[in-house]
Amino acid sequence: MKVLTYNVHGWLTPDGAANLDLVAEVIAASGADLVGLNEVFHPWPAGDGLALAALAQQLGMAYAFGPTLVEGQSPRNSPYGNALLSRWPILAYAAHRLPPTPGHEPRGLLETRVMLPAGQSFTIYVMHLDHRAEAVRLTEWAATQTWLGRERGRPHLVMGDFNALALSDYPTPDAQAIVARQNAAQGWVPPAFDLVPQALKAGYVDAFVQAGGQPCGGATWPTPQPERRIDYILLPHFWTGALVSCRRFEHPLASQASDHLPMLAELHDFNQ
Repeated sequence: MKVLTYNVHGWLTPDGAANLDLVAEVIAASGADLVGLNEVFHPWPAGDGLALAALAQQLGMAYAFGPTLVEGQSPRNSPYGNALLSRWPILAYAAHRLPPTPGHEPRGLLETRVMLPAGQSFTIYVMHLDHRAEAVRLTEWAATQTWLGRERGRPHLVMGDFNALALSDYPTPDAQAIVARQNAAQGWVPPAFDLVPQALKAGYVDAFVQAGGQPCGGATWPTPQPERRIDYILLPHFWTGALVSCRRFEHPLASQASDHLPMLAELHDFNQ
């Protein structure tokens, strides 16, 4: 099983051009069976059809969409949120709204259940957390436990753009000072590292770290010169034996397709 998490930048390249064909080529090259997408407008016109449906058709996959902004709230007046592409049949899906914080963009969690080839059902959660404040992200993460807890004790996956930094990527005072200077140069609040420990405390492992990823070796944002890893794939701690690899997916077109690079994990033996 190959799993990809990918923020597709609202169907636009970093330069503002349509990116559907580029995104399709990157995903196809990854060989992913399950793809979590963030920053998806749907329905959104693309050629003679709609972008998400066209992408799924081009890849031979089913899709589910969960809006976090509805028509009228969205900057382009189209529903906007998270999506999942699946090589296998989608049995059910639900979009869950996370607690709103005044002055911050509404966020959500897409829960999707698919049928694996061996006949088991399998649940994937796709989320996109607040980009401005760790305290808001912590509130959002806490709310997700209402739904993630349903799968406690069963293999499942959590993935998406968490907009959070992991201390494992900045293990030395010098590395932490560098990211602090980067934040200051952008006028952002000082970096915080509180969300990932909460995910670990909830019983998850960071697939990139578990697979031996080196500090900042999986930086996914911004392209073309990524400096921080904010896109994650998490799996339950009892299922780590299934993890084969997890890495930033490199492709010649990836830095042109979106402002994020995708993260790819491979797992085996679903019953483990």
